[in-house]
Parts: sequence; C-alpha cells; structure tokens
Amino acid sequence: MLPSSDVTYVYDPEALEMMGVAFDTVCEAFPANMKDHEAARRKLALLILRHVDRGERDATRLSELALLDFMRPLAIGQQ
Repeated sequence: MLPSSDVTYVYDPEALEMMGVAFDTVCEAFPANMKDHEAARRKLALLILRHVDRGERDATRLSELALLDFMRPLAIGQQ
C-alpha cells in the first residue's frame, strides 16, 4: 500500500460529494427491482464520471444528465 503522501487524488472532495449526491438521487428514482442491481449501479456511476470529466459541476444537473443517459437505450429500444 502506498503511503498517503504518494497518493494522487483525481477528484477533489467537493466533486466526490457532488457525484455521491447525484448517484444517490438517481438510485432513488430507479424502480424497486433496480435499486440493488449491481450492473445498473455500475453503469450509472460510469455515466456520472463521464459527465464530471466533461465539466459538469452541478449535482442536480448531473443527476438529470445521468438519468437521461441511463434511460436513453431503453427509450430507443421501445421505438
């Protein structure tokens, strides 16, 4: 294990908190059968990371974007 002085942080504490809030918000919007679905949670986390890496810094907007992206493939499949 690396000493803490050798650890490089990619996201600052505020960004991590914002990502956590966005993740929790979207998970609450999931239907009951998806709330504990590991693949869905992983996909959501990756979508949140993508939007943060693209510069999104507002938790509400981040939640909205991640949820829209998460649902997009489902909507396309229903057409």
